[in-house]
Amino acid sequence: MPAVASFLDRAAAGNALAEVLASHELIARCAPPLVLAIPRGGVPVALPIARQLNGTLDVLLAHKLRAPHHAELAVGAVDEFGGIFLADHALSIGATGTYLSHETARQRALIQQRRQAYTPGRGAPHVQDRPVVVVDDGIATGATMIAALRAMRRLGATPLIACAPVGARDAIARLSALADAVVCLETPQPFYAVSVAYSDFVQTDDATVIALLAMAADRP
Repeated sequence: MPAVASFLDRAAAGNALAEVLASHELIARCAPPLVLAIPRGGVPVALPIARQLNGTLDVLLAHKLRAPHHAELAVGAVDEFGGIFLADHALSIGATGTYLSHETARQRALIQQRRQAYTPGRGAPHVQDRPVVVVDDGIATGATMIAALRAMRRLGATPLIACAPVGARDAIARLSALADAVVCLETPQPFYAVSVAYSDFVQTDDATVIALLAMAADRP
């Protein structure tokens, strides 16, 4: 029997996460957080969270490193601050040093382009000693979120919370060592794909990301 979608769309998933986070003990004890969305799909999820928590919305750019001949499979991820995470299975599926060097360079170039497009005139936000909530629309392998959380730890974000509406159970478990708290509403078993949790999982484009960030910035 096909799985029943848990969320209408990313905005609805963000509202559901926001309700849980609003009563979270770490959130209650700290100042309004910096809510960092992993683009592109994480941005519409993060907007209602930032509003509910009276936080500031921004993006945290981390890109997956694609497997050779299988662009949807991650063999790791790179963040906009120079960090690299490699999965244990990277070499076994053909991600050689030469391949990873080229793929890493490509993703770093895309990250630079996106930062300029999403937040023209400024770089990534300062996070040292700030409460940070990192948001994505779902966690499959966990590679991108792992890279994002490692970057936030290096830069001194505290407390650090990772959240997503849906994720693979084993991937979510790996995040617990990297964040002060992990909030995930659905961990289906077996896990097929992030998209299964949504009735509407249309791709989020750059124009939508830019519009949502502007909407958040214009809020009184």
